[in-house]
Amino acid sequence: MKVIDYLFLLSGLQSILITSTLFFYQSKKKHVNRYLGLFFTTICVELAIHFVIIEVNHPAIYYQPFRFDFLSMNFLFFYAVETTSIYTKRKLYYYIPAIVEFLLLLVIFIAVLLNPDLDNFFQEIYFDMIIGFVASIYIVVMAILVIKVNIEHRKRLPHFYEITKYKSLDWLTVFCIVYVFFNIVSYILHALPNNEYVYVFFDIGYLFFLYYITIASLVQINIMNVILPRVEEKEVKEKLESVVKIIEKHMLENKAYLNPSISLKVFAKDIKLPERLISKAINKIEHKNFNNYINYYRVEEFKQLLSMDRHKKFSISAIANEAGFNSRASFYKNFKDIVGVSPLSYVNNINI
Repeated sequence: MKVIDYLFLLSGLQSILITSTLFFYQSKKKHVNRYLGLFFTTICVELAIHFVIIEVNHPAIYYQPFRFDFLSMNFLFFYAVETTSIYTKRKLYYYIPAIVEFLLLLVIFIAVLLNPDLDNFFQEIYFDMIIGFVASIYIVVMAILVIKVNIEHRKRLPHFYEITKYKSLDWLTVFCIVYVFFNIVSYILHALPNNEYVYVFFDIGYLFFLYYITIASLVQINIMNVILPRVEEKEVKEKLESVVKIIEKHMLENKAYLNPSISLKVFAKDIKLPERLISKAINKIEHKNFNNYINYYRVEEFKQLLSMDRHKKFSISAIANEAGFNSRASFYKNFKDIVGVSPLSYVNNINI
């Protein structure tokens, strides 16, 4: 075997390993990871076909139906959709192009297998070039859909997590862009005179890229970044309103906002609710993020302390510290954002 064949063999073994991991690893997002597992399954089959073509000396092998040009990107699309919890109508319709491709190639494969001379006919009508061109268009369309879903996912993440590193699908966006590039280049290479060095360079780049998505998949295998289960909008609102009531009750009874170092993680642990649910409830019902919500209570506490004539004995900064603010700059900025005037102007108005 050539060096490139050994690289293909190594990539095939790698793909089998990642496929097994995605299917059988007991992750919280196992049902989502299966779509990635199916994607790598198509890669495994395609790599296996590479070695079959080397060993089998028959023109029919070039028309084998296991090409998956119209199927692989579907699995990546469904992975992104399920991760973001975007509802997709008629999911089965996305499989129609793949079914048509499989049946068409199966008929041609059997025909050429029985009559090898038919291979000349299909070469004369540029069959392989035509199906490659249509497949490239389909891949581009599906890649654009995946990228759009990834953009929506990135927009939603800050509402559920304070730290979004390693939770976004940016790696999948990069994959889609490069995957489209490889397919376009592959189509162009088929139209150019055969150049062994160009093909070797192209294949090595493809294998390194396959290694990239393998690592990216493993990094996110256990990250529960599914945003929210799909339920009716009314049910969601009612659930979030009940969560806000729990938050408000705890906030008023325990005055958690007085803790200068309070964080979403600490607060979630105190009231025994998931961080992303708390963040979602505050964002959708109160139209604030967690920090703004906490600072609102601190400002109200500051105003309450002022009504007790504290400003006559203590400085504004001292009262702000008592209300839970840990810095003068943070207090002044948040007070003006919430109240509309500076703390000094507010105090002066009280004294009038």
